[in-house]
Amino acid sequence: MATFYNKQHGEFSLIMNQDVVLTNAVGPWNLECIEQFGIDYATSVYSAKVSRWADIIMLQGESLLVPDAEKDLQVRIARAVETGLSHVAVVMCKSEVKTTAKLQMKRLYRNLPAELAFFETVQEAIDWITEHGYRCEASVIEAFFDDTP
Repeated sequence: MATFYNKQHGEFSLIMNQDVVLTNAVGPWNLECIEQFGIDYATSVYSAKVSRWADIIMLQGESLLVPDAEKDLQVRIARAVETGLSHVAVVMCKSEVKTTAKLQMKRLYRNLPAELAFFETVQEAIDWITEHGYRCEASVIEAFFDDTP
């Protein structure tokens, strides 16, 4: 009998800066990657003990989810929104498939009360997040996205 192992496809790095989760995501992503992302995301957010937070997400490469990963991430996002995720800024400047990635992101957040916005630069995302009352250090955010692939 053959044994098959699914390997994670796609990469991400994330940190929490005050009440903003920063995610640098290099796609495409499969289910195994999203499962690990979910664990790391929950650990970061829930250990910070914040009741309301925002995300800044940088999409890079072929920034798309395979269907089972998209379905799984939808459930995880709904859970995050229920527990306090309120605003999501998606930075598209390094995505190789901007139009399709944007449509997929819109599907992920459809019918959820979190506000989703798309930007070309990290600075635009930072400005939008701070306008909505979130605390974050622009220098930390810029360094995070500059230092990650």
